[in-house]
Amino acid sequence: MNKNLKINNNLKIGKPSNWITNNLKGHIGGLTLLDIACGGGRHSIYAASKGYKVISLDISKEKILNFKSIKSIYPIQIDIEASNAWPFKYKTFDVVIVTNYLYRPIFQDIINSIKLGGILLYETFSIENSIFGKPNNPKYLLKPHELLNLAKKNNMEIINYEEIITQSPIKKALQRIHTRVR
Repeated sequence: MNKNLKINNNLKIGKPSNWITNNLKGHIGGLTLLDIACGGGRHSIYAASKGYKVISLDISKEKILNFKSIKSIYPIQIDIEASNAWPFKYKTFDVVIVTNYLYRPIFQDIINSIKLGGILLYETFSIENSIFGKPNNPKYLLKPHELLNLAKKNNMEIINYEEIITQSPIKKALQRIHTRVR
């Protein structure tokens, strides 16, 4: 853990996903990480504690402002669905994280924003989640093998992939993928 990372104790953030903590490796500074639809910043803060330089994107200005004082996190408030312009056409990252978010029109932009040898960690709801509650709109739920097929189509190395139903903290259906750009 980065002992120099100072986190406001009044900040209410959720615990990072086990998928992210199990697959995101710590390192000796310098690597960049993009956290898309970061929400309250649980994964951004975790990544910063592991030594990453983090760019955190979210539509909510209030959520982004909550952790703008953390030195190694650079928050950007943006509606990537409405802007019609991917903000990182000329920037690539060592790692990209996406959790609990799905907007298919930016799939290729996400992949194009990962450096050669870089990592994608993606975890979001699958179509089976509709029986457990929200989200239940098919527009926001992955089809069977959708992340796996996306990785194969882009010739990515598949390190780990799951389609699972979790029981804790709540029952939900997820797809999770850990890939490397080659």
